[in-house]
Amino acid sequence: MIRRQLWANRLSVTGLAQIDGAGIASLTQFPDSPWATRIRTASIFRHDMWLYGYLEACDGDAAEGFATAFLTDYCTPIATSMGERWTLPLLDIFHDGSPEDGAEWRSPEEIPQKRIGSLARLKPETYSRYVFYHYQRQAELPQSFNRRYIIGAHDKTIFSYQELPAITTAPPPPTLPTHNTPHDWQPVMEPHFEPWIAKPAEQRFWQVLPCLWTYN
Repeated sequence: MIRRQLWANRLSVTGLAQIDGAGIASLTQFPDSPWATRIRTASIFRHDMWLYGYLEACDGDAAEGFATAFLTDYCTPIATSMGERWTLPLLDIFHDGSPEDGAEWRSPEEIPQKRIGSLARLKPETYSRYVFYHYQRQAELPQSFNRRYIIGAHDKTIFSYQELPAITTAPPPPTLPTHNTPHDWQPVMEPHFEPWIAKPAEQRFWQVLPCLWTYN
């Protein structure tokens, strides 16, 4: 079973300096490592002192092993409820598609033309409502626009990952008989966000992050 994982790593000061200077040099070894057969696709993005990542693998906690193998020279351990870890798993609060949907998830020939990682900030008082609407949309309108789209939560910060061109297939049936998904989706969503300052209009709520590394 393929599992989709979103995670975050906290950079050290020296690690940030190394990345700014030469990218993530340790990942040049990835294609020749055993990890190349365990991970089907992966991407890493950066915002300030954090790395945000996406991967697909059969291992349910592949992100932690991957970070331990390649990112410890750049990052610092994070205290979590599971103890000290190199990765902070992001809570999946929305995915437009799942490997469990029935249709083939990703063909061997499929290589995305573009991978986009974006960051947004939720107002604390709107957090639960935002999660509720996305849970309802995921259940009421599965696979409604891009199978690869997924959002994970890190405190009040949310990270989204998507691939272009958008992939759509015949959607599976809804898992809830409710009708709580707003028809005017974007206007309803906008009040949930804290805007980014000094960003282009199209990135007022979702800041597009620089991509540091991709695989497949």
